[in-house]
Amino acid sequence: MQFVHTALIGGFLLAILPLLIHLINMMRHKRVQWAAMEFLLQSYKKHRTWVWLKQLLLLLSRMTIIALIVAMLAQLKTQDQWLAIFGGKVTHHYIVVDDSYSMSDRVAGASALDLARQVTRSIVTRAGQQDGQQKLTLIRFSQVKSANEADAEAETKTSATSQADLNAEVLNAAFDETLEQKQRLFEPTALSLSPLESLQAIKQLMGQGRDETSIVYLLSDFREKDWESPKDLRQAFLDIQQLGGEIHLVDCARSSTANLGIVDISPADETRAAGVPLFVFISVRNHGTKPASKVQVKVRSTTYEEASASGPSPEQLGSTTEEIATLLIDDIGPGETITRRVQVFYEKPGKHVVEAILPEDPIEADNRCWCVVNFPDGEKTLIVDGTTEQLNAYYLEVGFRPLQKSNTGIRPDIQPVSFLRDATPQTLNAYSTIYLLDVPRLDGRAVESLEAYVRGGGGVAIFAGPDVLTDFYNRSLYRDGQGMLPAPLGDEAVLGEDIDGQTPDLDLEKHPIFNFFLDEANPLIRGVTVYRFRRLLASWKPSPQSGTEVIARLRDRSPLFVEKQFGEGKVVLALTTAAPKWNDWAKNPSFVVLALKLQSHLANPRRLDDPRLVGTPLDLQLPASQYRTDLSFVLPGKKEDTRFKVAQIAQKDGDQLDSGIGGGVLDGRRNTQTDLAGVYEAWPISLKGDVDLRRWALNVEPEEGNLARLSGDALLKTIEPVRASHHIAEQYQQGEAVASGYNLSLFVMGLLVSLLIGEQALAYSTSFHPFQRIAGASRL
Repeated sequence: MQFVHTALIGGFLLAILPLLIHLINMMRHKRVQWAAMEFLLQSYKKHRTWVWLKQLLLLLSRMTIIALIVAMLAQLKTQDQWLAIFGGKVTHHYIVVDDSYSMSDRVAGASALDLARQVTRSIVTRAGQQDGQQKLTLIRFSQVKSANEADAEAETKTSATSQADLNAEVLNAAFDETLEQKQRLFEPTALSLSPLESLQAIKQLMGQGRDETSIVYLLSDFREKDWESPKDLRQAFLDIQQLGGEIHLVDCARSSTANLGIVDISPADETRAAGVPLFVFISVRNHGTKPASKVQVKVRSTTYEEASASGPSPEQLGSTTEEIATLLIDDIGPGETITRRVQVFYEKPGKHVVEAILPEDPIEADNRCWCVVNFPDGEKTLIVDGTTEQLNAYYLEVGFRPLQKSNTGIRPDIQPVSFLRDATPQTLNAYSTIYLLDVPRLDGRAVESLEAYVRGGGGVAIFAGPDVLTDFYNRSLYRDGQGMLPAPLGDEAVLGEDIDGQTPDLDLEKHPIFNFFLDEANPLIRGVTVYRFRRLLASWKPSPQSGTEVIARLRDRSPLFVEKQFGEGKVVLALTTAAPKWNDWAKNPSFVVLALKLQSHLANPRRLDDPRLVGTPLDLQLPASQYRTDLSFVLPGKKEDTRFKVAQIAQKDGDQLDSGIGGGVLDGRRNTQTDLAGVYEAWPISLKGDVDLRRWALNVEPEEGNLARLSGDALLKTIEPVRASHHIAEQYQQGEAVASGYNLSLFVMGLLVSLLIGEQALAYSTSFHPFQRIAGASRL
């Protein structure tokens, strides 16, 4: 039991005023002998007990009235509306703290999470001043992130008790020190977190409590992105409310400050090989409400020494970092995303790292972004020419290597048709792309192997020249749309003459292979002449679900290039020859561009760009017959240029070895091994003693950097019909927030009115009232 205005508590001393007045009146009484009234004294003695009782009740009622007036003015409060009747109950304070990286937003040197710490201490101080036993449970968003996923992986049930930083701790003299020790560990994570899992954990904990008054505090920055579709959050609040929880929403963000963030860094969809330049695209977004100008983006490149099992420890692997460019963005409007590109060049093969860095602003987490780009010795491609002259292969190889000393990174391997007859899927997987140039038919298991190759992410280009057996292709490769061939083949045809001579033979669609010609308005493409081509069956029409589209046509609208998505890979069908038989494209300089763009597009699915978000588990599955069970992972440290090693023993599952970090449950809590942004490595070692190095870049969720907030009224309206109180963290610190508990002022007022009425009735009953003469009565 407590009072809001404690300074008025001294007013309860006024309750003794009626007693003092009564005693003073008693002292004024005098004994006077009056014989005529002796008979009245006898009557008084007879009824004295009843008179004294009524006088005592009147005195007590007046003292109680004064006490109730003081209690009403001081605003009597209690932890529970029934406390005054049944006695005290345990009050359990549940504090949920948002530690996503948007809570690192700093204003005047203090972050939103710093305010959350202060509010937590204020809640503890206030609770310690209340009557009855007080308990506190403290949970951070990051401790329960994806708990259900972790349970599914570990096949265990992680209780909310193990996820809490503090669980049902009794507030006593030693609690302040315990809280301070816990809060020293609180730092904004690099994660993008939702309050949903934490609220569900609170619901689970409240269900375990018996006969407790529950007060739930959500300490967050309430960004718009988290509350756009709050259906699940609303239900979680309703569940807490149904369990008797009192809900307080404390906004720890000070303002919607400007923030710039790197939202993407990715290599161009081009051939990647050592010694071949490559563009890397960097996208910067302005999350603020005002334009930003003269934004500098520093770009750094890191190359690593060759990994060796007999060399330095994995975390000590040598590297060289250099700043390769500073990109200048003149203006970025509010909500706008600007993309710039930078060219990188590596002489040696390897998995190299490109990093982009923005200047310091309120949030640091989204100012850095990494990508890992694998630069092999070259992209090996298989060329199969079905003609005896091998002219198709010759011209395509020239397209891949236009000059003797030029390095495009493409390594052609020309093989006869018989090579495919005995090739296994494993053999084909060594190639980034496969080109079938006027191949009449395929023997043996070649069709099955090719389709398995494409389903796994391979790219195949088919040039259907005069030697192609259309019946075989339609029956074995098309199979009524179920095979990898994009469309059924028809007969050869001659492209009619252009009457006015102004219309080019090629009508290209907007597509990665042909965008260069469209964007540059290249006049060379207008000089390409097509004499003959192969028609498709007239009955064929691609359905939207087939994943097939025509990407280039002739001037008579006949399809020339058709593409199909088949499994994870792609197949491009060219209805003409690669050699200058049915066209003169191979003699045109634009053919080199076509060859390089076609290679880049088909090989794209096999380029292992694997962008991941912070907190994503890193799993490895290795053939048990080829690798040792012992391996290491290398994780970034909190300080720049620091790394540390995690040694593991892979678990054998049949003929496979399984290992990983950041997944499942670790020591009864969510695994946090991948919670930092940066570059991660895995060092599996083959039975031959070679290190098969894997490298990943984990970056923050870019949308978490959007600091747009919901106002208090908008937030409360969003979660209706939930009953909740909204507070501003700084005002909460100043004691402006209403203390928890039930205000008894209205109840006291009602009791006071009842006592006043009763006091008047009792006073009337105990007072003297002279006899009223009846009109017309005779005098004795």
